Amino acid sequence: MAGARAGGAAGAPLAAACGGDDDDPGTAPADGSTAEPAGYAEPNLLAETDWLAGQLGNPSLVVVDIRKKEAYDAGHIPGAVWYDQAALKDPDEKLYVIRESLFAEKVGALGIDNAKEVVIYDDGTGLWATRLWWVLDYYGHDKARVLNGGWAKWEKEGKAVSKEAPTPAKATFAAKPNPDVICALDYVKEKATNPNPNVVILDVRSQAEYTGADVRAARGGHVPTSVNLDWQASLTDGDPKVWKPADQLRAQFAKAGITKDTEVITYCQTGVRAAHSLFTLRLVGLGKGNKVYDGSWAEWGNSKDTPVQQ
Repeated sequence: MAGARAGGAAGAPLAAACGGDDDDPGTAPADGSTAEPAGYAEPNLLAETDWLAGQLGNPSLVVVDIRKKEAYDAGHIPGAVWYDQAALKDPDEKLYVIRESLFAEKVGALGIDNAKEVVIYDDGTGLWATRLWWVLDYYGHDKARVLNGGWAKWEKEGKAVSKEAPTPAKATFAAKPNPDVICALDYVKEKATNPNPNVVILDVRSQAEYTGADVRAARGGHVPTSVNLDWQASLTDGDPKVWKPADQLRAQFAKAGITKDTEVITYCQTGVRAAHSLFTLRLVGLGKGNKVYDGSWAEWGNSKDTPVQQ
């Protein structure tokens, strides 16, 4: 099963065009050590709406809409292709990521090969966009980014909208699974029962789910030793929502015990919110060898031999 298996576009430079201020290294301390970057560690993971508007029609770029189909049909970013949220999990093993052959077929049909730049957007929070980003990353595609603010920001700014669905030329995508960004139940269980100060199991569900007040499986509660930080804490309170500044994000993760050298295992109910938090950790350069527990609470909370805390 999948869980067991796991154990730049042309134009302006992407790092400059896609948000963040990573070019500013900050002020070097007197002892000569490197200062923390003032902005995001990997600003190229985000695309900003103004930049994307100027890139529409670029043949080396594929824009992917991962909203509901009816939303896509009602209006989308010109040239954007549609990807079904349901096709992020495997149709035969619904707890786990879509198998590589089927994923390669689906993204290839959208014109995505291993060289294409990809920008993904959803309704605005980045929740589904980051899950597709993570699946692409898991299968070896490192040229994908998420539209900051998504459709909500694009629409609010009055940018171009189309109802025309493009017919992309079929491409060949070679999926190469990376076991370093995913983990299965046994791996999480070992880390939970043998705590290591250099490993943080990060529960990114709501506090009610974490405490067991909101039960969404046979049992409620959380993985022992895990710490809770709701994925939504990474976003601004305003509308449209965008990622918070890097210093605020780093401060939030620091309170959860996460540093650059911490291995972080993220989980939620089905691995979608977990992918959002893993994306955010990478955005700000925190964690080392971070992994999504793909089965998440849907697997852990329904298993008979997993420990649970409330």
